[in-house]
Amino acid sequence: MVYIQSNKEKTLPHHFDCACALYGAMDSAMDYRLVTFEEVESGKFDLLIRNHLFVGSVEFMREVFKRIGKNDVRLPMNSDRPHEIITLKEAHERVGKGEKIFIKPVEIKLFTGLVLDGFEYTCLKGLPEDTLVMAYEPFKLKILSEWRLYIHNHQIVDSRNYSGDFKVAPNYNLAITKVNINKASTQAKLHIFPCAYTMDVAILESGETIIVEYNNFFAIGNYGVPNDLYLKLLKDRYFEIVKK
Repeated sequence: MVYIQSNKEKTLPHHFDCACALYGAMDSAMDYRLVTFEEVESGKFDLLIRNHLFVGSVEFMREVFKRIGKNDVRLPMNSDRPHEIITLKEAHERVGKGEKIFIKPVEIKLFTGLVLDGFEYTCLKGLPEDTLVMAYEPFKLKILSEWRLYIHNHQIVDSRNYSGDFKVAPNYNLAITKVNINKASTQAKLHIFPCAYTMDVAILESGETIIVEYNNFFAIGNYGVPNDLYLKLLKDRYFEIVKK
């Protein structure tokens, strides 16, 4: 059974990615049920979580994992780029002194990563000053195109353009090499990458392909992957998490 997050009326999937999971279940001849966040929060499904797939928003999945005592499910690293962890207050202070920095929240999906440059961003309003962020040096060259690569069992199984010029494709040889490095790291128990994750890459105006970030599969959207494949990757990663 696949339990898919719905709206409060339980008439529609919560969002597009939940709809993709629903159609993936239908394509795979799997039974499914629409459930609300409030139902999961109530504890009524606690005994089902380890043996049945749950799919939903990041907030929904955090609640699902929390029900079985898993409170900080994350990848071994956010990206290969050097970064430091600072508070949002420190980030604003550094920008006030003339520095430009790219920030991402330590808490998964708290806000979308952005270049902090002195302008006001609505996604940051109301966040406490002590909110932890990962701070990176912004890319010096213009980004022409960005792609999400879907990784399953250490193989690239699909890729989709999500920003910029779709005609500018990434260097897949570089991407394959990086996936193999991650596989070797996992086998050596250094940085353990899961059975399903994504790797976002960017192509700079110089033609260079660079890794932007890695994403945990329970927390990523479907940018065009066939629904049955999308659900399979969600399923494999989900049970890897709950059975561990």
